[in-house]
Amino acid sequence: MNSRQSGVALLAVLVVSVILAVLMGYATSRMQQRLALAEDAKEALHELARVNAKLNELTYLLATQRITAAGVSKGNNKVGLAREGGQWLHPLTGDELRADGYAYEASGVKFSIQNEAGLISVNTPTQYWLKRWLSEHGYGVSEQNRLTATLADYADGDNWRRPGGKEVSDEVIGNYLLQSCNELWRIEAWVALLEKHPYFLDHCSLSRVSKININAVPNGLWRVLWPKAADKVAEARSSDQWIKLDNALLQFAPGLLTLSSDLYTRLGGRSFIIKVWGESTSLSVRVELNDGKLNSYTVRARR
Repeated sequence: MNSRQSGVALLAVLVVSVILAVLMGYATSRMQQRLALAEDAKEALHELARVNAKLNELTYLLATQRITAAGVSKGNNKVGLAREGGQWLHPLTGDELRADGYAYEASGVKFSIQNEAGLISVNTPTQYWLKRWLSEHGYGVSEQNRLTATLADYADGDNWRRPGGKEVSDEVIGNYLLQSCNELWRIEAWVALLEKHPYFLDHCSLSRVSKININAVPNGLWRVLWPKAADKVAEARSSDQWIKLDNALLQFAPGLLTLSSDLYTRLGGRSFIIKVWGESTSLSVRVELNDGKLNSYTVRARR
């Protein structure tokens, strides 16, 4: 073999070597991608298990433990759970998980419990708090009346139109209490409001009780209804100070004392929103505690 043939053979070997190196590099890269995807899928599965476990734990606590002004007890403090003559000896148990939407982090996930009694109900005939929310966002009396009338016409069971309202049409199914706050998007008059203030849905409740539980009002809603007291309330709650007596309202929202007692309370609420989330998974349910039935509850996925 002459030198020219040797050079050609060497070049061929080099070309083949380069091709093999490229193919091996590509194969290695693909393998690493697949391994990374498998690892991500494995972690996502583990996270889903953690989210479900925490959701089940919180549901169990709501169904079985004492609920106070501070939230739901974890059942760890026997002193706080002491009774005498069927009455609790202490207003708080001292080990509560807050039920005002406060976000916790534990076991690799984040979670919150929100007592619906601390939100703005869209399913009650008394619309004081809804009108108050609208007023704080710059809606005048005529706009408040129009929005609440169209909402009532959508949710009631008749076809009689309220002044300023709009009854259900063939295109929009209604005439029943809202089953999801997202149904507000189906009411023409409310679309513009939700586009401008989408966070109203975070303050919206399906509760059928007109009273608002002031201890369960989330900080964001406090800043709307009583902005001057919001920071003070947030600081008090972080120190486990809750409104246990009406005279304590003087520190935070003295104007409440001028309202009818039918509009607010310091306790109460039988429906709770649980949210649990991680990096890639989130679940949210509505837990309703059934009256008169021990440890009986209904869980509905939130839409």
